[in-house]
Amino acid sequence: MQGTVAQIVALVVHGNTYFRGAEQAAAFPGDHSTLTFCEFVKFVGLTRSGENWSETLFAQDPASWLEELRESGVYAIRMIYMPRGQNLSGATDRMRVGFVGGGGRWLLETTGSNGSDYWEGRWEVGDQSRADKKIWRVTYGRIAANQPPSPHAASDLQSLRQRLTKNLTDIAAFAHRQKLDGFANAFEAGLSDLASSSPDADLHHNDLLTADMPLTAAQLLSAAQSSWVFGGMGSWNDLGFDDDDQKTYEDLSEDLYKLLNDSIVSATNSTALLAAARLQLKPQKRSWWRFWA
Repeated sequence: MQGTVAQIVALVVHGNTYFRGAEQAAAFPGDHSTLTFCEFVKFVGLTRSGENWSETLFAQDPASWLEELRESGVYAIRMIYMPRGQNLSGATDRMRVGFVGGGGRWLLETTGSNGSDYWEGRWEVGDQSRADKKIWRVTYGRIAANQPPSPHAASDLQSLRQRLTKNLTDIAAFAHRQKLDGFANAFEAGLSDLASSSPDADLHHNDLLTADMPLTAAQLLSAAQSSWVFGGMGSWNDLGFDDDDQKTYEDLSEDLYKLLNDSIVSATNSTALLAAARLQLKPQKRSWWRFWA
C-alpha cells in the first residue's frame, strides 16, 4: 500500500472511531506510522480565484482536524477512489501507479447534517537534508463543501476476501514458476493475512487497525499492505515475459490491482457510520472538481 493511501486509510479509520465515541487517547495519534516522514500534515479551506486556489487554514494537524469536524457535526468519514483508466498510449492505472499523479485519484469525504465535504491531498518535498527524514509537507484541501453525499453501496467483504484469496493463490503460483520467489513471498504473506486472527502483527503500518474493526476488514487491509507490489523500476510492474506468460501476468496483475484497491476502500469504509441511513440522506447527482494540487 502506498504511503499516501495509507495515511488516508488512517484518517478514516481513526476518525470514525473518534466520532463513535470509542475510547482512544486522542482523536489521532501524533506518533502514527503514516506521519513518520511528514514535516506537517495540515488541512485548508480552498477558494477558487481564476485559475488559482487561495488557502485558509482549517486545522494544523490530523487530531485538530478531527476535533473540528466533530464539533461542526460531522459523523462519518469515507475514502473515495477514482480510477483514471487507460491513457492514449494504453497504459493502465496499475502501470502508472509508480509515477507522480498516476494510479487514480483518492479523496476524503466527510459527512454531516449539511451534506458532504470533499478533501484531496497534496504531497510536496520539503527539506531533504533533515536528520529526522521528515521531508514531506502534506496539505489536504477542501475542494468542495456542502455537497450531496456520494452513493455508498454495501460491500460484501467476505466475497471480496474470497476473490482476493483466489487471485493471490494464482499469482503466487505464477511467480514461483517464474523463479520470482521474492514477489511470491509477498503474495503468500497476503494470503496469510487473509487467514489470520491478528493480521497486522508484522506490518510496517501496524497501527491502521482499530479494536472495533470487523475481522474481515482487518484481514483485507493487512493483505493490501503485504501483497502490494506495484510501483516503478524494480517493482512487479517492471517485469516482462514471453508469449502466453505475458498475458497471464497482465491478467493476474490487473485483477490484483483492482482487488487490492477495492479491498482498501471497502474495508476502510466499513468503519464509517451509516450516515445516509441514519439521516435518510439520499445521494444525488453531483459534478466532480478539477485538481487543486
